[in-house]
Amino acid sequence: MNATNFNNEKPKFEYMEDVSWFMSVTPSTQPPQNKNYLVKKSGGIKKRAFVPTVPKPFKFYTELRANDSRNKENSPKSPFIPLAISVQQFLENPTRFDAKSGKVRSNNLTIPKSPHLRTKYRSKPTTILPTEERKIREMRGYKFKANPLDRKILENRNLGIPKVQKPMPTVPYSPAITKPKPQRPKSPSPPHVIKANPVPDYKEPYRPVIEHRLIELPMFSLPGEEISKKKSQEIEIMIRQEKEKMEKMREFKAQPLPTGSPDCLPTRPYYPPTHPKPFTLLTNDRGEKYQRKFYEKVRKEQEYVKENRFHAQPLPNFEPKIPRKPECPPPTEPIGFFFFTDTRM
Repeated sequence: MNATNFNNEKPKFEYMEDVSWFMSVTPSTQPPQNKNYLVKKSGGIKKRAFVPTVPKPFKFYTELRANDSRNKENSPKSPFIPLAISVQQFLENPTRFDAKSGKVRSNNLTIPKSPHLRTKYRSKPTTILPTEERKIREMRGYKFKANPLDRKILENRNLGIPKVQKPMPTVPYSPAITKPKPQRPKSPSPPHVIKANPVPDYKEPYRPVIEHRLIELPMFSLPGEEISKKKSQEIEIMIRQEKEKMEKMREFKAQPLPTGSPDCLPTRPYYPPTHPKPFTLLTNDRGEKYQRKFYEKVRKEQEYVKENRFHAQPLPNFEPKIPRKPECPPPTEPIGFFFFTDTRM
């Protein structure tokens, strides 16, 4: 009976072999004289039987990889590969994506190498000097001419400017830190006068004096009282105005009696006659513009009709053309002439 089953196959139990193996095994917890028989045991606490660990040889994958590489090198190369295997290899991941066991090398110190630059061998004309050389050249080219020393400066001590006097050194002194402070003179206190209460009169019973005070409440106002006062004042003003208006309407005012004297009649004012001013209406301007545009439109339509009117061509003349005889020119009349020789002579 195998303990492990990696292929998920149904275990085959051999009854007699298992029973004989179970009979032969004796647990380490029981004494050797006790024997285990095939009987029904109680369902108490069961302890695990002690089974010694069987050591198994271990294998490193490095040896397997080395053996695979040797077998690949020593294996003969077959020239023929079936089509199914080649298709399967094509569909699988390429071998370049597989993990390769490269040789691990220790990191050594980097040995520097010169790039062999040729910049210093190039011929570059230095037309512009650097700033340091240019400043040095300017400093050398600058000539300083000093004036002669004035002897009066050394002979005369003060030349109208007083010398600055140095202040005296500060003399330190210690503050009165440890000295006791002088006590201030105390002002004489007023004499203490003892006021004794009068001796009570025991003949009459004690009657306490009760003062009846009127407590005056402080004036206070609620936030809505001001608003109500304003509204009440406005209502009173409106009522007063309406009363005055009604009283004015009730008063009877009689018209004065007419008098026959003409003095009461007002004088009639005489105004100069009104002279009308010329004016132009916008309707007239619009009418003139409309008439002008209308006549212009009619004129253009007449011209267009006149130009597009049908004009028939004249009928051709089928009679033969007889050329006319040239008329005899009139006889030439001689004109008198004049020679310049006559003038020269």
